[in-house]
Amino acid sequence: MKVTTVLTNKVKHNSKSFLNNTLILGLFLLAINQISAQKEITPADPEFYAMDREHIAFEDEHVILINYRGSVSPRQYSVTQFTNVQFLPISSSRYEFNLNFFDKNTQRLIEDDVPTKWKSWIDDSGSYDPLGSNFRPNSPSIMVTQDEKWQPNQYHRTATFHKEYNKKWASFAADSWTNVSYEDDEVFIKLKLTNRNSKNMEMTIIPNQVADQLTRHFKEGNTKSKTIDAFTIGSEMAHARVSSSIQKTSDQGFEISIAPGKTETYYFAVKFFEPDNGTPEISQSDIKERMERADKKTREMLAWAYNKLPKFKSMNKDLEKYYYRCILSVLMSRYENPNYISDIFWAVGTWPYTISWDTSYSSDLIAMLEPESLKAAILTDFEQVQLKRTYVGWNGAHWDILYIQEPFALQIMIEAYIRHTGDYSIFDEKAAGVTVWEWMQRWVDELQDNYTNEIGLIDVGYNTEKIIEIRTDGYNHAVPITNTLTIDLLYTMSDWAKKRNEKKIQKTYFNDAEKLKSLVNKYMWNEELGWFDNYYPDGTRGTIWTFHLFDLLGTDFLPDHQLYRLVSHLQEGEFLGKYGVYSIARRDKVHWDLIDSDWGGGGQYAGMPGRISRNLYQKGFAGKGWDVLKRNIRYVDHFPYLPQNPRIDIPEQDRSSMPLEISAGAGMEAIVFGTFGVKIEQDKLTIKPFNHEDIGEATLTNITWKGRTFGIQLTRKTFSVYEGEKLMATEFYGEEVIVQ
Repeated sequence: MKVTTVLTNKVKHNSKSFLNNTLILGLFLLAINQISAQKEITPADPEFYAMDREHIAFEDEHVILINYRGSVSPRQYSVTQFTNVQFLPISSSRYEFNLNFFDKNTQRLIEDDVPTKWKSWIDDSGSYDPLGSNFRPNSPSIMVTQDEKWQPNQYHRTATFHKEYNKKWASFAADSWTNVSYEDDEVFIKLKLTNRNSKNMEMTIIPNQVADQLTRHFKEGNTKSKTIDAFTIGSEMAHARVSSSIQKTSDQGFEISIAPGKTETYYFAVKFFEPDNGTPEISQSDIKERMERADKKTREMLAWAYNKLPKFKSMNKDLEKYYYRCILSVLMSRYENPNYISDIFWAVGTWPYTISWDTSYSSDLIAMLEPESLKAAILTDFEQVQLKRTYVGWNGAHWDILYIQEPFALQIMIEAYIRHTGDYSIFDEKAAGVTVWEWMQRWVDELQDNYTNEIGLIDVGYNTEKIIEIRTDGYNHAVPITNTLTIDLLYTMSDWAKKRNEKKIQKTYFNDAEKLKSLVNKYMWNEELGWFDNYYPDGTRGTIWTFHLFDLLGTDFLPDHQLYRLVSHLQEGEFLGKYGVYSIARRDKVHWDLIDSDWGGGGQYAGMPGRISRNLYQKGFAGKGWDVLKRNIRYVDHFPYLPQNPRIDIPEQDRSSMPLEISAGAGMEAIVFGTFGVKIEQDKLTIKPFNHEDIGEATLTNITWKGRTFGIQLTRKTFSVYEGEKLMATEFYGEEVIVQ
């Protein structure tokens, strides 16, 4: 019995241990499942693109929150301040908003406009030194900011205040989230305050709005602004009003009370409006829901783009980030503002203009994402430009300024649209009563009738700005790239005429291309330098080392010896620098320009590294194509989206230009059509990828062609092509897979 009893107790003890262990194991597995069940962050999520503000190499006005309608810039070293308002037709680039906090217990005004104070102190000593605030006698009390993080259409900031005045404490923590609306011309702020004091925190939150001008474009009236009341500032043309979820107000602002140790969350909306349209209520109960809808729109658009475009993964995480930031840069250039001239308006970036040259650098990306909007952009250009105006603003074309790149850009855009849709009927679409095909013929006539000299070369005359903005002279008259792109345009027009069964004009365009090619080789090719020269009216020639000429790599008529000579100049210290390709080679001591850097020297136009890389890959210079691309991806450590003309030697964008450029999409195209070697034609899909040691294993999936979906996997020695989940082929590099 004793033995039996012992055994029984041991069994009971083991059973209990087993149950305990099972319970622990179950809880552990449940925790693991819960962690696994948490949503993985992908490029469909804004969080994927998040960057700490301290890592972003932009000044405040270049950090933007945008939601397909308008934009503002949150300011660093403040928990609530923003500036640079653009909700067209209303705008105010110098508008400043922030909240100040009057603590009734200590009778102290705690200010949150440090960026403004700091600038004033540095520029003209017109304000207090913020470094002395909270310390020096009679200096302001200010919020102490801590962490700041940007992601698409959200800026999160934290701050603290912890001071004792005459044995009375003001101690609280602040968190804020700022975004902009898609539905209306307003900015939202979610503000969370935690009272760390042992007494109630009684406080007045005071809106602080400063603006010299509030403008309503294209409407006559006085734009000088003034304070209307504690919540409103405005001019005759436009007003800005601050509303809140806080119900209790006074003549000074919003009144709050927070118990000791408690946290409260408040919502604010800053609305920009025309005074004739009515004034928003000061207290509003639905700001939280409106702010959430703004966030939802941002997430929906990112998910839409992610699911429409090829998905990219790589062991090289910087390359992966670069790919998606190129897409983000294009997506942030897309407007659905009801005041704009088209339903979908592809802006050049933060400037509210649509320009075919900029759009052309991302035309394949847009065609894959939303081909109808690319077609609309093409038609808008023909409708507005009409052979004389390049700058097409949000409300129509402005100024009689023409870039002669217009026809070449339109050619690229049309080619991309047809490549991804197979829809040649675009040539029969009308803009301003004229078909696309007729407009393209008019562009050829314009080049041949008004820009052709006695020799037969395309001569743009003295005006440098008709080509690109190089501030030094000499890049004018018969310019190599204008002539060689005209050759390519003529060959393309001949091919299009063949598709249309217009045999006579097909032959004419082909013969014109052959004639111009012969003249370019005779008068412009410099065999000694391996470069094409400018040709001037007096018969002299001049060599200008511009990376503009590398657009020639995208054509098909260049003989091999010229191709190799041109590519040979893409070397370290001549055209190649730390972050990409100098727009003017360092060897060009006459035209090098550090100020206007996108085409003038010390920087690069955002689209050119990607376009050059893509063309190098497609011409068989894969190593050189990767060399260009891998330099450009270094920007991901410094920019959340790609700016217009960043420097080559340091990651810097000057304030005079845009922090965002639609042409950045060329980087994504370089990876798809260059690195992965995707070539889309009407009757076949060809895949001939390349790999490089510092890319490692990589995949590109969701490639669509004629309703079918393909994927490519790169490994060290071979690549594999899939249709859906089914393996089609595995080949060594240098081979190609053709799908028909």
